Amino acid sequence: MDLILIISILLLTGIIAGFFAGLLGIGGGFLMVPVQYMILVSTGMDPTVAIRVAFGTSLAVVFPVSCAAAFAHHTRGGIDWGAAVPIGCAGLIGGFAGGTLASHLPADILKPLFGVMIIIAAIRMLTGTPVCRGEKDSCLFSWTLLGAIIGILSGLLGMGGGILLVPILLLFFNLPIHRAVGTSSACILFFSTGGILAYIVHGLRVADLGAGYLGYIDLLQWIILTGTMIPLSRLGVGAAHRLPAERLKRVFAGMMVIIGIVMIGILP
Repeated sequence: MDLILIISILLLTGIIAGFFAGLLGIGGGFLMVPVQYMILVSTGMDPTVAIRVAFGTSLAVVFPVSCAAAFAHHTRGGIDWGAAVPIGCAGLIGGFAGGTLASHLPADILKPLFGVMIIIAAIRMLTGTPVCRGEKDSCLFSWTLLGAIIGILSGLLGMGGGILLVPILLLFFNLPIHRAVGTSSACILFFSTGGILAYIVHGLRVADLGAGYLGYIDLLQWIILTGTMIPLSRLGVGAAHRLPAERLKRVFAGMMVIIGIVMIGILP
């Protein structure tokens, strides 16, 4: 694939993923991973290595993008730090564990299952009602367990984790949609950190990658996607706080269904 075409595809991907990262409180990996994977395979890279590079690079992009989105949400009072800290700390450890698993296991076995899970979560978010209505302090253990589980999935599949975290915060912790989106952005900072460390550590052992890579992180893709997504994520944050809560929930659920279908049927 021609370098100019690759750069153009990555720029377009960054624009779309960045806007939705800010709008929906997710990392943007839902779009970056399949695009990066297809580009890498088209250049002749082994599919197993390519999917790991796509996961690692996606998380490396997610971190600075989520920093920008979380700061924008924080300035609007949209983050519940009492929930974000325990979820995020557990998720950091989980992210490292997930990245380690992905470096040793055929991750594509889990992609269809993850796609089904996302679709079920989307349906549940549209039709369900909040479950945990008590004081938030009583949910501390649940927050920690939630962070560990989603952190593992984040590291394993190269996604920020917000695609699952936002509906869970809505349904089981009774957070309003705008606050759930903002809190998710803060948690993704922790999730992605653990995963990034794992993909760097284990990728450094792969001699075939050569120059232009930091472990399983493709530095060219990282520069292009990060530079595009950060300003677009701030636009997405502004749009999120202007949209009515129910409309934002429907947009989020629609994106989840699309992502689930992609994860089930498109990535080999």
